Amino acid sequence: MRQHRSSAALRTGRPPGRRHGARGVVAALASTGILALLVAAPATAAATDTRPLTGTYERLDADPPLPPPADPPLPPPAEPTLPPPADAGAPRTGETTRPAAATSPGAPDRTHDLVRLADGTGVQVDGDAGLFDGVAPGQRVRVTGTRSAEAPDVGEAGATFDGTAVRTLSAAPGTAAVGERTVAVVLLRLGPAGAEPVPVDDARRVFFTAPDSVAAYVRESSWSQLELRGRDRPDGDVYGYLEIPAGTGCWGEASAGADAAQAAGLDLAGYDHVAFVLDSPDRGCWYGGWAYIGGQVSVNLWAGDSGTRAVAQHEIGHNLGLNHANALVCTAADGHLTSVETPGGSCLVQEYGDPFDAMGDAWNQMQFSANYKARLGWVPASRVTTVTRSGTYALASSEAPTGEPQDLRVPLPSGDYYDLDVRQPYGQTWDAKVSLYPALMNGVEIRRASEVGTALVDTTPGDGYDDAALQVGQTFTDAAAGITITTESVGPGGAVVRVDLGTVGGGWASTYPTMTLRGTSTEWAPVPMTLVADHTWRLTMPFGAHPDEALLLDTDGTGAVTFGDAAGDGTAEPGGPRTPMTQGPAVYEVTFRDDTLAYTVVRVW
Repeated sequence: MRQHRSSAALRTGRPPGRRHGARGVVAALASTGILALLVAAPATAAATDTRPLTGTYERLDADPPLPPPADPPLPPPAEPTLPPPADAGAPRTGETTRPAAATSPGAPDRTHDLVRLADGTGVQVDGDAGLFDGVAPGQRVRVTGTRSAEAPDVGEAGATFDGTAVRTLSAAPGTAAVGERTVAVVLLRLGPAGAEPVPVDDARRVFFTAPDSVAAYVRESSWSQLELRGRDRPDGDVYGYLEIPAGTGCWGEASAGADAAQAAGLDLAGYDHVAFVLDSPDRGCWYGGWAYIGGQVSVNLWAGDSGTRAVAQHEIGHNLGLNHANALVCTAADGHLTSVETPGGSCLVQEYGDPFDAMGDAWNQMQFSANYKARLGWVPASRVTTVTRSGTYALASSEAPTGEPQDLRVPLPSGDYYDLDVRQPYGQTWDAKVSLYPALMNGVEIRRASEVGTALVDTTPGDGYDDAALQVGQTFTDAAAGITITTESVGPGGAVVRVDLGTVGGGWASTYPTMTLRGTSTEWAPVPMTLVADHTWRLTMPFGAHPDEALLLDTDGTGAVTFGDAAGDGTAEPGGPRTPMTQGPAVYEVTFRDDTLAYTVVRVW
């Protein structure tokens, strides 16, 4: 399963796993027409059961074990009954990193796609990496393909299906997370001799009652707009220990735990969230925890008080509907690092690369970014400003309750946007750590954001992300988008930035002032292409998930001047027909020259 839906303008690497075709490798395809550019679909299995799946889309995401702490620990909040974390780490010695175990060759898939049928059965859906692009967990879908005889990788699934195309049947559910949500923490023991790493009362403190508990993290981050509580006990519901089979495999903890709870007479169905906790150092499961995106269940492998809190905060973020907080890594044609994509260069997304968001480098345990708070409804629309003209804009810090704007968005031609926020030391625990990062405290964060997630922009590339924020007096420029951002001042009350919206394309020459791409995957709505060099337009997005896939180049989206490839030779003709794309759902980079009308397609993943 894929962990991220990449934005239209970002190339995103992928971990290895059971997928059809290459993943995480950019495969250049011969420019002999769209059909010739596409990767051939996999051969159909001998099985003839091609009845489509209809149900609710679910996504499981697993996260690597945490590395040792990267920051000097802050003094913990005073609480006589809570012992200090046993796994507090050494002083900082270098740049924040995330372990690569989950993306190393031969590592298992860290994510899986499931379709939950009406009878409650989960079916694991395998297929090309872009199969579920644009589909949100919770949407009803119809998946075409072939039922597989292969055993599912996860215990949450009862069967496997090789998917070839997906059609959505309902709108994406909302992501607002306000009010009260009930949480059950279920402690599991692997077999009769399995470890019991934490007493019930200590687990209750970690999740519910301590000043630095998971519930306290959510309370402070949301300004008490979201409360995690127990259903039966005001100080939190913790059950255990429940015994599950000693041979329970990776990804099977939740289903085994649910069976054990049912056998013990526990009704977990009424909880908004269920967090299973167990100690499993010798099972060979590479992850530290996993969760359903936008779902009920998470699994947390015990990692000491502090480590478990960090993992649980991250996994509850997944349950609330958040994807990972990543970082943008851009490289110029000559190999040196840049802040944005430049002509001849490229950009990739570094998994977990954002050290200042719990959905990225979880060990830091810092609050969610303003962008993610806005997705959850904690920062209301009235405090989100979208830039429509050049000017000076004020931003309040994203930690403190305020009525002032906290999230500034600068739209990009691709449909993505730059998201700006300001961080200041706040509270005693999580964002008190802002004081450990002078560049963060004295600058403005810039993230490239899409409907899927965020990627931190490093405004001083080459020396890690601790100094990624744009400092006072510095200017960030995206020439292709015609955007410049300058930090004018930063202080305890927030920041003032100057945003200038110039010529899209950075003044590069073009035959037409704009260019769009329309196709089946866009429902024939025009999607802006970006001018990345003289006469060179580019767009990266998923194609191929529909049996009647086709596309058309359109100068302004009105249909007045269009280009299609009648001959299938890689050169479009004015007024040419819609160019068919009938095979291989994937993400493709389409490049079109408006002087020669030549186009190419590169499979990104």
